[in-house]
Amino acid sequence: MSKKTGSGCFSFLAIILISLVCSSFIKVFLSVSSFVAFILTLFFISFLYGRITHKESQKSTWRYVKYSVFFLVFLLGIRFLFQNISNTIQEFQQPQISENIYTEKIYEKGDSIVVLSQNRRWNDNYGNSFQGHFSVREKDYELANEEYFKSHSKYNSGTWGDLYQSLANNDTPRLDLILNQLQEIQSSNSLNQFEFADMVVTFIQDIPYALVFQRACEAPENYEESIRTILEKCPSCCIGNIPHGVQNPVGFMGNLKGDCDTRTVIIYAILSHFGYDVAILNSEYYRHSILGLNIPAKGTYKLHQGKRYYVWETTNKHYTIGTLPDTFDNINHWQIMLTNTLHHGN
Repeated sequence: MSKKTGSGCFSFLAIILISLVCSSFIKVFLSVSSFVAFILTLFFISFLYGRITHKESQKSTWRYVKYSVFFLVFLLGIRFLFQNISNTIQEFQQPQISENIYTEKIYEKGDSIVVLSQNRRWNDNYGNSFQGHFSVREKDYELANEEYFKSHSKYNSGTWGDLYQSLANNDTPRLDLILNQLQEIQSSNSLNQFEFADMVVTFIQDIPYALVFQRACEAPENYEESIRTILEKCPSCCIGNIPHGVQNPVGFMGNLKGDCDTRTVIIYAILSHFGYDVAILNSEYYRHSILGLNIPAKGTYKLHQGKRYYVWETTNKHYTIGTLPDTFDNINHWQIMLTNTLHHGN
């Protein structure tokens, strides 16, 4: 009996090692995180090995699956402790990292230029932590805003899709410092297509919500209850006199003031740059804007010209692709305004 027990332990160690190797391939095909890919592979190989080696006993067939369950509980416990300790250490070591924008000088092509910078640290929807130093050139911030304010009237009779596409086209080249930083994060963490999209969306989700008004911001008591509640808690969470109530992407990265479509536009611009099939959905009924992504996923989607655009809420943290808050989850009230394959609204 002792010999068999020892053999079982060594067999399970081999299963773990094989699962680690195979999970890298599963990760690519299923577009899941490395941890999920490892767990799926571990359970499959455990069941398969038990089935092959213990055909005579149904009970023994599940032995290695039980080992896998215990191992998973152990891993989750270690992971939970490590994340808590790591977060605590980071809080003590980096108390000054905040959402605030500050100016600094950098050298570019031999010249000293002023940039508007932010240090960011956030978690994606699967517990992975990211951090980076994000900047836009001060002159790009000023020029992009100036061009937007001068040309915004030509969209008064156009569609929302026309406006969004114009903002994305005009500002994407000026987001190059941010695009480079996001690509560095992707490379250093070996993120696959799905993980990179989640990293980008949570990067924007993590920025605190702010109202964007076409008119000047007023006192909280002058607004309806939902807006009044936001402004009473955070008087600075508002920016006014913005054309169409939508900030251009460079403007948003220069002041971090953004509501729903300000966020969907910048994510649309970023993911379009990296080759994703992405859409923006608006709802007059809900008075809201969300993202749509044509990528293998699960959950709620909007069918458009034979493609499934899985919805993604961008103003609230922790919302994964395919899920929407109960307050605006009826897909029939959502219309696609723009896809980067058509470049026009519908």
